[in-house]
Amino acid sequence: MTPLELYVGQILDDKYRLERLLGQGGMGAVFLATHLGTERYVALKLIAPQFMRNEEFVERFKREARAAGRLRHPNVVDVTDFGFSTSGAERVAYLVMEYLDGCTLSDVLFEENRLPLYWVVDILEQVCSAVHEAHQQGIVHRDLKPDNIWLEPNGLGGYRIKVLDFGIAKLGETAIVDVENLPVSQSAEDAATLVPSSQPIAATAAAGVAESDVRKTVAAPIENLEAPTLIQPSNASEEPVEVQPDNGDQATRMFQKARSTVVEARLTAVPLSNLGGSDTGLTRVGAILGTPLYMSPEQCRGEHLDARSDIYSLGIIAYQMLTGSPPFTGETTAIIRAHNESTPTPVRQLNKKLPKRVSRIVMSALEKDPAARPQTASALANAMRANADGLGVLYRRAFSLYSEYFPKFLKLSFVAHIPVIVLTVMLAALVIAQPRLPKLVFGISAGLLGLLQIPATLFAAWMISSVTAVIVTQLAAAPLKPVELRIGFDVLRQRWRPFMRTGVQVFLRILIGWILFVIPGFVMTIRYLFWSPVVLLEGIQGKPALKRARQLASRSWWTVIIVCVFQLITPSIVNLLMVRLLGINHAVKIGRGVRVSAQFTSLTTIFVMPLMSIVPALLYLKMRQLGGETLGEVMSHIEDAEGTHSKWQQRMRSRLTVTPPSRTPTS
Repeated sequence: MTPLELYVGQILDDKYRLERLLGQGGMGAVFLATHLGTERYVALKLIAPQFMRNEEFVERFKREARAAGRLRHPNVVDVTDFGFSTSGAERVAYLVMEYLDGCTLSDVLFEENRLPLYWVVDILEQVCSAVHEAHQQGIVHRDLKPDNIWLEPNGLGGYRIKVLDFGIAKLGETAIVDVENLPVSQSAEDAATLVPSSQPIAATAAAGVAESDVRKTVAAPIENLEAPTLIQPSNASEEPVEVQPDNGDQATRMFQKARSTVVEARLTAVPLSNLGGSDTGLTRVGAILGTPLYMSPEQCRGEHLDARSDIYSLGIIAYQMLTGSPPFTGETTAIIRAHNESTPTPVRQLNKKLPKRVSRIVMSALEKDPAARPQTASALANAMRANADGLGVLYRRAFSLYSEYFPKFLKLSFVAHIPVIVLTVMLAALVIAQPRLPKLVFGISAGLLGLLQIPATLFAAWMISSVTAVIVTQLAAAPLKPVELRIGFDVLRQRWRPFMRTGVQVFLRILIGWILFVIPGFVMTIRYLFWSPVVLLEGIQGKPALKRARQLASRSWWTVIIVCVFQLITPSIVNLLMVRLLGINHAVKIGRGVRVSAQFTSLTTIFVMPLMSIVPALLYLKMRQLGGETLGEVMSHIEDAEGTHSKWQQRMRSRLTVTPPSRTPTS
């Protein structure tokens, strides 16, 4: 029995009864515990007593535990309590977390090796959502790895990602020391051996932890449950020294296959107060905290870390999910040197089926220079999603939205086409009355009505495209909200003047382009495809709006070109099909000597134009994702137009993530 197993059965703070040991590591252990007040299972992380002898560590634990408890997100393990208690003559610290079922991403990768792209994107989106929330609160994880990514069953056959060990990962900094400088009298009981962790669940049997027990923990199902790997080589030219623990029950953990890291680098961490030195700072300069396989170059150098260090770790995780192996493997010194000096093998060389665009995004996250990486976790996730979804996915999504909300889109199109319908009916009546009208009167009237149809059709196209852009954006950012045309019309009504002015500028440029030659007109159509959502959803107008539309299109010119080609040929194809299916040639005889032109076939645009407007709206969102942009800004314009109509939706999109205000004690 290990010393930590002696805590089983004890009650901490008269609140938590420790039922059994789930796993242990360098800084302590995780227990299955029962909250006595509610009789609910929780996972309790117990910090080893030897760390409590250092007051610097205790203060840091308080600070980091509060930060972890304040971090509320669906993809972050929920920290519900922390405190200090006594066990016999020893003082211990503990952290209480929600109790989860499931497994780690490490377990999945051990069996599946390489994951499909759609699964990788889904996992990365959820992880990045949690990491981005932490970064917004100033928390850098520092130890992102497959062991700290938990897949929790959702009861519907799927899963929800939970990211583990936020905040507490930094606690180990207070205990990083050089192995060669350990006092000779240092006892094995005071030393905490920190080892890499990535072995699948079945391998934990060597550490005396039952597989069925380990599967129900909030942390990685491994011997080293909570502790990061702490490494501090004493000299760059020397290999790290291996220190074996005296406890024979402590198993040496090894990685399997390409997910292996060094076991030669097992170092010992001890409380600084036991060193007898004068170093009273929270950290030693140049100390390295993390797991070597997933550390950023700046982390390997022991430099100050910001959110971009986590981006690098996320890039390695994505690389491993797509290829089956991290970019660098081997001994610790070789891995650290590679992180600083070597360029990883491109993902596409190891996974030929992967789109080139996705490979570029993953490799950009692995740039040595933090400034060259995606600057936020959400930007990385958005870029991965946008590049993973091809045009086929975009058109499937467009058809899905069109069929699901067909009555709404048909109503919108009918309202927008009222001027076109009126002019078409007037033109048909004019044709019927042609035998009784002078030729001059008929010619002038028909020409005038034909000219009026141009602005009427343009007006219908603009109205449908603008309102559709608002609806599609709302569905992407707030899918719970019912689809209402009123919101789109409200946004359009608030910005109709800049919308019309910018629209006229775009129309004249495209018209001049088509008049001069076909190619300039097509080029103008491509360049300004996104002008409508830019004006309505981003609050830009005039030349800045046109510049912004060009910027969005430039993120994937070929995609925009293909969509524009489909946009131009679709109405002609639909009209041709209608003529063939309905047997309409050039005219229809409605009476003796009276034939009406088959102009009514042009009204098929009432059904086609909404679908044609959904595609550019979805493409607009895709271009924003390619640039790592979120929908928060554009949603603010929609919410401004809504006013007080959607308070419940605002509540659904908000969370209490700030620290409660401190209360000044009264006398």
